[in-house]
Amino acid sequence: MPVMRPEKLAAPLERLDAGLAAMSPPLGAAARTAIERWRADAAALRFHLRKTNLTVPMTVILGGTGTGKSTLVNRIVGATVTATSFRRTFTSGPVAIVRDVKLVPEGWLGVEHVIAQASDLPARGRADALIVVPLAAETASPAVLVDTPDLDGDQPVHHAQADRAFRWAQRIVFAVTPEKYQMTELLPYYRLARRYGVPALFVMNKCEENAVVEDFRKQLAERDWPDAFVYIVPRDDAAYEPAPDVNLAAFREALRREDVATSADGNANRVSDVIARLADQVVAPLREARREVDRLTASLRAMEAMPAGVDVNPITQQLQRRLQQRSVLYLIGPQRVLDRVRQVPTMLARLPRATWDWVMRGELPSDIDPKSNGRQGEPPDFRAALNDQFTVVRSRIDDILRSNPLAERWLNDNAASYNQSLLDPANAGKIADEEIENLKQWLETRWNATPRDTRVLQALLKYLPGGRQLTRWSEAAPYLLTIAVVTHHAFFGHIDLMVLGGYSLATWLTERISNEVASRTRATNRKIAERFERLAHEQIDRVCAWLDQQAPSERALDRVEHMADELENVTRD
Repeated sequence: MPVMRPEKLAAPLERLDAGLAAMSPPLGAAARTAIERWRADAAALRFHLRKTNLTVPMTVILGGTGTGKSTLVNRIVGATVTATSFRRTFTSGPVAIVRDVKLVPEGWLGVEHVIAQASDLPARGRADALIVVPLAAETASPAVLVDTPDLDGDQPVHHAQADRAFRWAQRIVFAVTPEKYQMTELLPYYRLARRYGVPALFVMNKCEENAVVEDFRKQLAERDWPDAFVYIVPRDDAAYEPAPDVNLAAFREALRREDVATSADGNANRVSDVIARLADQVVAPLREARREVDRLTASLRAMEAMPAGVDVNPITQQLQRRLQQRSVLYLIGPQRVLDRVRQVPTMLARLPRATWDWVMRGELPSDIDPKSNGRQGEPPDFRAALNDQFTVVRSRIDDILRSNPLAERWLNDNAASYNQSLLDPANAGKIADEEIENLKQWLETRWNATPRDTRVLQALLKYLPGGRQLTRWSEAAPYLLTIAVVTHHAFFGHIDLMVLGGYSLATWLTERISNEVASRTRATNRKIAERFERLAHEQIDRVCAWLDQQAPSERALDRVEHMADELENVTRD
């Protein structure tokens, strides 16, 4: 058994408490509950290790539903100070009945102390608070008596309140009834009371015969309490009367004995249990959580970035067609001119229908008519497409997380913080809006612009014989330039050489003209894809950051284990 040195345990316990308090807030509910439970047990341990001049033990009554703890307290003190009801789990929190409020140690239970007023009686108690009910100084009741919620109630918070009171108690009263003395919830507390060296009193409430009392004594003897003394409080309407040394008066007298028993071995066992609980219920689950966080983070970061899947080509196809139709080289490329030279007699008959309509009726197609906006139909809804694709990215992330039971529990426990890490799909739609707006501005400037090849030829024609007339025709419509070249037999001289002999020049210009719009389309598609990919990675980074908060870092857990080792070493010095 380790040698207890209480004065050396305070510092490492404080450091451990501070370290766990710092890492607790962002964790999931299960991890926070385990840490809070350990901190409460450590606070109770510090209370028991602390040197005090108090001679009045904090006596706590424990029992199950229907055992009449509150009624028993009222009978002991001779006043209705704590609320009773035929309904179960009526007491919600610990209620301390004291002759003097100064008898309650400062910070006892580690919760707020609330002094009850006369108008508040009978007190029902409140979770995470200690209701203190002062009695008249001349009363013959015990100095301090603490009523608690049921250990086996239907609300876990009630059990937690009772368990906390047990671990801070300096004396325990186990209250049972003939119907409840075999309840399994009390069995571990019988063992722990013995292990921690806490004095215990046993009372059979609502008793009607001695047989159940004897059976209760036998069970206690089998559970480390061979010397247990059982007091008996009969039911009000029962004919049974217990012996004077075990009746209510004897029980009240036993409670008035004001001596605080301390056990060095019991405190050593408390220290050992606190260290073991830290390892088993705090550090080990958090290390497992850290491993799961790292694995999930790797899965998310390995998730392939979904391509944006947006092609703005429909917006630029009409402009590309317009530029081609306005391009001289598109109309009088080498092969096309040669074909027309061979078929001069039928040239006019074979002109495109659009040119025929323009020559005969003065009508131009909408896509080359300067007065027309050239837009036929509505383009795809790129904003909705990107919104949907980003929603798919979020769904894939959610699927990865919910495939892991631990991560799914984190999602349920911390739904609000997880939702804050999610980006609005409208951010993806905004990418489409901005890039397409830039593209539209470029289209507006290019819509009525003359293609580069046409500008080059127009400049050359100005310096050729008869070129000015041809320039005017070419500026009116590119088709007229072809007609003029054919009808004026201008396939000679400079123009003939320029058209028939300039194949390499035509090819070079045509490739660049035809690629101008396509290049802009690809650039816009690439920009949308790059921005969408960055947005998807930002979403993954935010979720990974949220995951990282669900478990402490390995370094933080190593520090906690190091402080736990220091605490254990102190107990062995």
